[in-house]
Amino acid sequence: MSAPQYENQAMSAYPPTGYPQTAYPPAAQVPAQQPVAYPPTGYPQTQQAPGGYPPPAYPTAAYAPAANAPVAYAPAQAAAAAPVAGYPAMGYQAAGYPATGYPAAVQMPGQATSEGTLQCRLCGCVPAAQVTFREHHGLILFMQFVHLKGPFCRDCGLATFRRMTAMTLIRGWYGYASVLITPITVLINLARRGKVANLPQPTRPPTGVSRQPLDPGPVLLARPTALIGLALPAFVIVLIIALIALGG
Repeated sequence: MSAPQYENQAMSAYPPTGYPQTAYPPAAQVPAQQPVAYPPTGYPQTQQAPGGYPPPAYPTAAYAPAANAPVAYAPAQAAAAAPVAGYPAMGYQAAGYPATGYPAAVQMPGQATSEGTLQCRLCGCVPAAQVTFREHHGLILFMQFVHLKGPFCRDCGLATFRRMTAMTLIRGWYGYASVLITPITVLINLARRGKVANLPQPTRPPTGVSRQPLDPGPVLLARPTALIGLALPAFVIVLIIALIALGG
C-alpha cells in the first residue's frame, strides 16, 4: 500500500470561504509617561545627609520624664557616665524606692563566725575545735576505715569520740591485719580527745544556725560495747598463754 500523494493538491485559503472574518480591536495607545519627581509635590523635602543616607527620623535628645511624673524604672548608669537629667545618679537613693538591702548570709554549721570562731559541724554551737576521729572494722578478709572530720564542740566531740572508739573495740579485731590496726586507731582517738574535752561549754552563736548539741553519754569504759571489745583480745591472750602452759 503506497503512501498518499499530496504533491499535486492545491492549497486552500484559510479560513474557508463562507466563515465570518473575526476582527480584533487595535491595541490601545498608552500615552508616554513623563518621569515624576520624587518626592511628589506637597511632601516635605528631606535634606540628604552626607554619604547618601537620610538623617534619622527619631530625636537624638535623651528622654527625660516629667518632673512630677512617678518614675517606674530608672536604668542603672555606668560609673563613668554622666547622669542623665531626670534620673538619679549612681549611689543616690531615689524617692519612692526602698533602700537596697540583702539579708545577711546564714551561717551554716562547720563554718567560722564573723568573729573567727569555728562552729560545730553537728550542732552549730561555739566554740569548736578542728579534729578528726577514726573508726576501724575488721571483716576477716576485708577491712573498713571510717573517719569523721570536725570541727566539733565539746559535747558533740566527746559523743563522737566515745561512739567511734567503742565501735572500733567491738568490731575491729576480726581481720588478718586488724589485730594491729585496731589498737593504733584507739590510741589515735585517745590522743585527739583532749582537743574537744578541754573546750568550754558550747553556746549558741550570735548569728547562724544552731541546735542542741549531742549528748556525750556514758564514758568509754562504762559502755558495754567497749568493755566487750577490750575483753576479746584479753581473752585471746589468756587463752594462748594457757595453751602454751598446758603444752609445756
